[in-house]
Amino acid sequence: MKNFLFIFLISFLFSCKKENIVCCMPPVETLPTLSIDGVSQAEGNNGSTDFAFTIKLNQASSKSITVRVTSKDGFAVAPADYAAIDKTITIAAGETSARVVVTVVADEFKEADDDFSLTLSEPSNASISTGLAAGMIINDDMKFQVSETGYTTPNTYAGMSLVWSDEFNGSTLNTSDWNYDVGDGCPNCGWGNNELEYYTAGDNLYFQNGKMIIEARKESKNGKSYTSTRLTTMNKKSFKFGRVDMRAKLPFGQGIWPALWMLGDNFTTAGWPACGEIDIMEMLGHQPNKVYSTIHYKSGTGSKNIEKSLVNTASLADEFHVYSLVWETDKIKTMLDDKVIGEFSSAEVSGNYPFNEKFFFLFNVAVGGNWPGSPNTTTYFPQFMMVDYIRVFQ
Repeated sequence: MKNFLFIFLISFLFSCKKENIVCCMPPVETLPTLSIDGVSQAEGNNGSTDFAFTIKLNQASSKSITVRVTSKDGFAVAPADYAAIDKTITIAAGETSARVVVTVVADEFKEADDDFSLTLSEPSNASISTGLAAGMIINDDMKFQVSETGYTTPNTYAGMSLVWSDEFNGSTLNTSDWNYDVGDGCPNCGWGNNELEYYTAGDNLYFQNGKMIIEARKESKNGKSYTSTRLTTMNKKSFKFGRVDMRAKLPFGQGIWPALWMLGDNFTTAGWPACGEIDIMEMLGHQPNKVYSTIHYKSGTGSKNIEKSLVNTASLADEFHVYSLVWETDKIKTMLDDKVIGEFSSAEVSGNYPFNEKFFFLFNVAVGGNWPGSPNTTTYFPQFMMVDYIRVFQ
């Protein structure tokens, strides 16, 4: 019987084609398709801001349509930056769109343009053509979020006097004491380390709440993909021996390289490394709880260094810490919150010992370079190094 029905159907279809007869077969239903548009708008300054996403059908349907909408963190993180959603949206029969609203947290603090995404899934009576949409939260603030928490040191030490300090209580850089080191380090481009930033003359420097703030940004300038600030006291403030305290809150992230350091006064005549270099604090952004102290000097015709380090219990980017140098004849000691990072002596140095002469200060946030490597997709910009004070006692 089955064979008979099959043969009959084949014969019928063949005869329809032969006689140019349109055979009546059930039409194949074409499902409408769903898509979702992205949203990009300012965050706002108070309370919250609604980001309204539109889910669209390419054509109206006689049936009610549902689809699941789920949010996913990007650089914006729920619930700090927005309210996560996971809900089912319905488009009524005859309608061609529906809205889904994501509540974004509005604040007054400067940050990057953060992002999150919405994903469509599990449609009924429809298929999905574009199932991913970006929510871009545009920064519209210039105020920095400054917390005072962290370690601090006294204004005086027994047997010593404060000979110079900068508490950064003003609104601009004190150019009687500080210089901007501008550019990309050319002709030795990349500042000798293949760094990726261009240092600006004030575009990346801010003052707020008694803090000096260096901002490392992802932006193009003069052939470089990042900008930052590098400051020196060369030819203005230099010192020989004593105790130096610097209170700072550090940036973090792959490819971020903050430093508080010193070079010998004869840098322009003797050159590096003969002038000597004292790195009181360096941190690699992918190791945010580890601090390095290093001395560099000339040995023979080349350079040599001695490196020490200390692992802190928490990230150095979480709060303020004090980075100190205790400096005597033939002896150097560096500290984090009065805990010893490293001790160095003339007996350890195999070449010229340049550290019994005057040195000047440098503060900077580098981006990229041979040591930290380049930023990647996990690196959040902008990054900030906040400096509360520098104090020199002798």
